[in-house]
Order: sequence, then structure tokens, then C-alpha cells
Amino acid sequence: MQPKFCIVSISLSYTEQHRLHRAQVKRNSAVMQTAALINRILCAHDGRMELEELCGQLIGPVLKDEVEDALKDTDVFVITSEENKVVVAKTKLRLCRVRDCQGCSNLHLCKKYLLGDCPFEKERRGCRFCHDLYSGHNVSVLRQHNLLELDRTELSVILLQSDNTLLPPVCFTYNKGRGEYGHCPDKEACRRLHVCENYIRGTCDGSARCSRCHDFFEPHPVKTLQAKGIPSQLIGSMLTVYKNILAVWDANQVNTSASSSEKSDICLFNIKGYCKQGNRCRQVHFHLPYKWESRERHGWKVLPDNEETERAFCDPNKTYSDGAEPVYFDTMTQGFAEVRRLSTLSSVLNPTFILTTTWIWYWEDENGNWIKYGNNGTHHSSSITSEDLESKYQEDNSATIQFTAGPHSYELNMQDMIQSNQQIGTKRLVRRRPLFLTTEDVQKIKRSQKEFSGHSQNLPRHWDKTKVPEIGFKRVPLRNTTDEFRRIFELFSQTMSGFSVRRIERVQNRSLWSVFQWQADVLRKKNAGKENKKLLFHGTLSRHVDAICQQNIDWRICGVHGTAYGKGSYFARDASYSHSYTDQSGTRCMFVCRVLVGEYTTGDSSHVRPPLMDGEDTIFFDSCVNDINNPSIFVVFEKTQIYPEYFIQYDDLHVSTPTFIQPPPQVFSSALTLHSAHRMPFNQLHRPTTSGYFASALKPEHHNLTRASRGFGSMTSLANLSTHANAPDTTKQQNSRPRRSNMRNATRRFGSLTNLSVHDGASPTLSLHSRPQTGFPQPNTRQGTKSSTMVNQSWVV
Repeated sequence: MQPKFCIVSISLSYTEQHRLHRAQVKRNSAVMQTAALINRILCAHDGRMELEELCGQLIGPVLKDEVEDALKDTDVFVITSEENKVVVAKTKLRLCRVRDCQGCSNLHLCKKYLLGDCPFEKERRGCRFCHDLYSGHNVSVLRQHNLLELDRTELSVILLQSDNTLLPPVCFTYNKGRGEYGHCPDKEACRRLHVCENYIRGTCDGSARCSRCHDFFEPHPVKTLQAKGIPSQLIGSMLTVYKNILAVWDANQVNTSASSSEKSDICLFNIKGYCKQGNRCRQVHFHLPYKWESRERHGWKVLPDNEETERAFCDPNKTYSDGAEPVYFDTMTQGFAEVRRLSTLSSVLNPTFILTTTWIWYWEDENGNWIKYGNNGTHHSSSITSEDLESKYQEDNSATIQFTAGPHSYELNMQDMIQSNQQIGTKRLVRRRPLFLTTEDVQKIKRSQKEFSGHSQNLPRHWDKTKVPEIGFKRVPLRNTTDEFRRIFELFSQTMSGFSVRRIERVQNRSLWSVFQWQADVLRKKNAGKENKKLLFHGTLSRHVDAICQQNIDWRICGVHGTAYGKGSYFARDASYSHSYTDQSGTRCMFVCRVLVGEYTTGDSSHVRPPLMDGEDTIFFDSCVNDINNPSIFVVFEKTQIYPEYFIQYDDLHVSTPTFIQPPPQVFSSALTLHSAHRMPFNQLHRPTTSGYFASALKPEHHNLTRASRGFGSMTSLANLSTHANAPDTTKQQNSRPRRSNMRNATRRFGSLTNLSVHDGASPTLSLHSRPQTGFPQPNTRQGTKSSTMVNQSWVV
């Protein structure tokens, strides 16, 4: 009989467990419903309510135990430590910043629509963001966060006080010191909120004794809030919203104070060589970019086999280190002691700094081999790389990422480190391990002050690899027989045909190229695979050339070429525009640059960076232009978007003579050169302009100019016309009808035009094209036939 009794008692025990489980599920469901109800009540009362008043509204419809259990969830509610306790609603839900985001766990909704009315909805093209709060994706996300019961207005309340990207933070430097701006270095240009923090907390009565702002409708707070897209009708409620924000922030500080008191990152400045903070630095000072420690009674102690432990950890095949006391990486323990690994910042967060940690993502195939994401091999290459995964991980280490490899679609859960095949359901393990550096590697990198060669971007194929210094730059002259030379020369000559190119050099700077390539990758991801790269001109003074080759083009160093379209570095489609900003005499200098213009918009003199895109509050244009339909001038505000690839030295072949609108600064003593006469319209030779000013000014110095004036009117005027034929002039092209009949008269007037061109070493072949008549004034002078022998005499101007 006893065995039957045992069976019955086991059966009863299982039934009791099942009943208890069902009761627990039912209770959890009731607690979630209570939490949803509490959220709705709080959001209907500006996101906060005193605990006693809230309980008074809830105890009737729900049980007291359920209310207490719901309020214990610190991810959803904050209870302040004031005498009259206040409950504040919060959520982990955030608005998505990207328009098309696969596998996203954030809300896909237009911010302007959430906060009121979207002005782009009424336009013909409509708004680029979603306006459907209850789309399939949004319903799933709202249900996951237990917010499906909230309407749009209630949802905006809880998001405003939870999502720190929606509102500008209170400026803490403004709240220090005295005066109109406190200690804020940005003053009127500050994009943080200039409002008294004590007033928001309720510890300042806003009296005249406090010099800070206590009104959200003051000019600076209104401007700052409107810049973040906050409509005017919501500004009156901002005091309560910021009060709730500070309450949530204070609660988070209490919850994280224990963990934040321990240092967790290795200082990059110290490992590079010097940290000015010294012992006051909040990061760990160590000679390597990694440090393995075990916990002891009074703190942490570095492991004696630190480098060997790191070597094992960097191998994705290993789950524990070698040695008598191995470190188990899955549990991060050594025996019974807790182990931790300190590290420098991830390389994706600061790609230009040396000795950051390069993390590599692997997945395990069916044979137990660990394959790096993005690698080509026997398996299909994935659509996402190891670097992409690391960037996603730094944004959200619990995210779920969707990608493809060949014909298959996959999902990677970063919290569980599991990769799942969406079609057939197979699951693979995923591991994230750093790139190993020995002590010798670290010392080598520190000596060269550059990133480890395994990290750096590949250099262009056409570079001379023997002339790429580890630090600094090298200018490599191009031979004029190469296609590379001809391509740059032709680009330059399109608008600069009257100049002689002395040399073209390629600028080879490893560090500038690496940063430029990194920026190109950023723009490709931001702009859906498009980087919009252009070859543009930048004229500069010769004294800035080496600084540009070393440190890139920076308007703060090289000077401002204009501010009409923004305060940045200016580049031109046409070399003739950049020519205006070179040296005024001697050999001129110009750069041909690769410029990542990305998505651009029309600039304005007030811009210190590109403006926000339409309908965005965090996504900016990449550059500004003079004309969005036909841009010829580009303004770039970040030098990482620039690579000064080619350096051109050239000379001016034109005679530098005074123009008609300015008196001559001096009397010229060089022989007149007429080799550019073939560029003049023929009718300019037919009737040269007489300048009485020049004749009178030069007569005392050179008596034989009287003869010149009789023969040609003024040789100075003739030289000027040669220059004006290629210079822009507002009076040109007034009469577009060519005068072909002037050929005969010109031949009779000047004798042999061939002799005229041969004068002073010019080419014996003179090509005179019939061009439109210029708008220079034509005096009525007596005309007569002149012999060619007069031209061959030595004319000194």
C-alpha cells in the first residue's frame, strides 16, 4: 500500500506546483495590468503624482498588494525621497532616430507628430517618418513596454521625461558662478537649457536674489527648446517635465553609485604617454590596453600572468586560460575568486586614437570553426561586418540585429550571443573577442604614434609605397607623361588655360588618409550607401602649404576664404575661383582635394555647421553650397571630410598691367610682351583704346612713347586689352555680333600681324579667332596706315 501512497503524494505535489504556477502567472498579469493603469493615471497628471493620492485612486479597483508590487519595478516607476513621496513614470522605450531600421526595438514615429502637429504632413511629398502610432511594429513595441493603453498625448508625456534625446539638458555650467551666463563658455550660442536648476527642483523661489533664469518663456530657453522641435503650446508644461527628468536622473544616480565608484576603463592618454589629470584621473593608469584582475578582500589585484590570460581570451576557440589556475571566461572566475578585465575604449568609438581596443565578432560553424563576420571564405559573406556589429553593440548591448548571408536571413541576439537562421531555425554561438597585442606590439605603436597596421585602412593602390612615412607626409612629384598627371592638369586647365603648370605633386599622408576613409565609411552608413565624393579646388598662400599637407585644411589655421555660405573651409568646382585666394605674385599654390560633400543644402553666412535636415532634430546635412541645383562652391565644416590629394604649383603667363579703373602703381620698365595677343578678340586690335591718363603719366619717363601713341593710340592700352580678353568684366559681351569686316582694316592699320605676334619672343603663329566685340569705349581717333617696321622697334612701357 505504501508505494501507491507515494505515487499519489507525488501526483498531488505536481498538481499543487502547477496550480501555484498558474496562480503566479495570473498574479504577474494582474501586476502588469496595474502598472499599465498607474502609467495612464500618472501621464494624465503630467507624469507625476503623490503616492498617497495615487493609492487613494487605485485601492478601490485593484488590490493593495498588486499596487505595491507594481511600484517596486524601478525600470518603470521612480518614488522620490521627499517627505511627501511622489511617484514619477518612466520607460526604457525610445524614439528611433533612423527612418528605415530593421530589427529595431524602438518606436517608429515622427517626433513632431508625437508632440503635436507635423508641418511636413501637409506638404505634397509628405513627412518621411511614420505617423501611425498603431502600426504593426509600433503595437508590438508598445506591448513589450506595457504602454499599449496610452494614447498619443499620454505617450508624449512619458517619453519626454524618459528619452534624453528629445529635450536639451539643463546647462550645469550656467548654474555655476554669477552673471548672465554663469560659467557657461558658449553663452548665447549654448544649446543646453539656461534655467535655474534649483528652481526646477523647488529649492529656489525665483526671487530677485537669484540672478538666473526662472521662466521657460525667456528668449534663450524658448530658442533652445524650439531648436529641439518643441512646439510653443508645450513650453508652459516644461517646468513639470524637467522636474520629472531630474527626479529620474537622481534615482539613476543612486542605483549606479556603487558600480560607478570603481574604475573600469584604462586611460588612453596615460598609455599614450601623459595624462594631465594624474592621480585625479577617473580611469585606470596601466602600461597595456588591457588588465586582468581578481577580487581580494580589500580590492582588486592584477593577475601575474596578465598577458597570457589576454592571449587566451583573444582566441575565440578558448573558454579558459592556460596555467595551474585557469581563468574561466564564461563565468569570469578563477577558482572561487571573481575576475574582471579592464580595457581601453572600443576602436569604433574613437577610430583616430592609438591603442584603442579592436573587438572582433565571430560565429561558430557546423564544424566548430570560428568565422569572423564579413570574411569571405567557404561560407557566404554576411551583409554585416565585425565593425558594424561592434558599432551596434556600443549603441545597445542587448540589441537584436538582422542581416543576410547568401540566400539566408539571420537574427543575432547580442544579449544571448546567439545567431538564428530565420528559414530553418538553426542556432549558432557568437563570441566577441579583442585583437591581441603583446607588450612589444604596444611599445612599437607608442613609438610610432600610429595605429597598429592590422587596424589601419588600406592605402590607395597608385601611391608610392616607398614614400609613405609613418608620421607626417611626403609629396611625390608626378611625371607629366602619366595619366594621373594629365587628369589633374586637364581638370585645372578647364578654367585656367592662360597659366603655366610648373609641377603637380601627390600628397601621401597615412594618418589623414585613414581618418578620411573612416569618415567616408560613416557617411556611407548615414546616407544609405552614398558618400558623394568630389574632386574640388582650394587655393591657398604658399606659407600654408606644409601645414595643410601635415594637418589638413582647417579654416581656423589657413584663414577664412569667405563666410557667405557658412564659416568653414571653402572649395570650388572651378580652379579659376580658387585662384583668387592664392599668392598675388610669383609662383601660385593650389590643392586638388577629395571632399566628402555628402548631402548638401544651400548655405548661409550664419551657419557654423550644416543645418538640420527637414523633419529631423539630430540628423544634419553634411555640407553647404552656393546653389543646390548647380553647385560650384562647397563649404565643409569638418576637416575629416577632406583629403588634400594633389598640390599644384603654377605661374601666371599674363602681363601684370594696370587696369582702366585703377591708376598705375609704378612705371613698368620691362619690355612689352604680346604672346597672349592671340587670346584677344580681333576687334580689340582693330580699335585700341586711348588712355590719356597713361600717356601723360608716362611721357616724362619715356619720350619715345609719343611715337607709340601716334601709331597705336597707346601701347599700354594694347597690353591691357590682352589682359582683359581673359579677365571677367561687367562690360563684356554687350554686343554679340562679330565684326568680320575688321580683318582687312586691321591688316592695313598694323601692317603685318605676324610681325606683331613675333615681337618679344612670342610664337610666329598667331591664331586670331573672331570673337564678340567687347564693351570698352571706342574713341574717334584719326586712323592711318602704319608700317610693320614700326612694330619691330623696341617699345618700352
